[in-house]
Amino acid sequence: MTRAVSGADIVGDAEVATLYHQLTRINRTLRTRGGKSNLTAGVAAALWTIINHAPIRLSELAERESVTAPTMSRIVAALEEQGFVERTPDPDDGRARLLNPTPAGVELIANARTERARVLAAALDRLDDDDRKTVGHGLRLLAEALGTT
Repeated sequence: MTRAVSGADIVGDAEVATLYHQLTRINRTLRTRGGKSNLTAGVAAALWTIINHAPIRLSELAERESVTAPTMSRIVAALEEQGFVERTPDPDDGRARLLNPTPAGVELIANARTERARVLAAALDRLDDDDRKTVGHGLRLLAEALGTT
């Protein structure tokens, strides 16, 4: 079954596509100019989640990151091999393991955040006060609408 597309749908779709493209460009710029961690965005996001929710089980990490357990298992194995994460026994379940960041993992994310924050701050400094407030307000509203606050 097809539905009729109104002019409002087309404008809305174009606006969404433009906004998505702009967000992608912003993310890419912050990622490429904001430090040389050699981690993909997905791996860095997993490490960030481990740091902020440790100790955490792999299943909970996979759920938080919206990936399958096998995918997360590969990501964690890579982080563990690089010395950014360690597994410890779960005191509540001897068969399970908990993920904890190592000091090197915490430092890696902290440095990446610092560099990305500097890049973002430099861009915001090029805006006048009203535009900075508008950007901040818009991003807060979008984060709330996406349920990421």
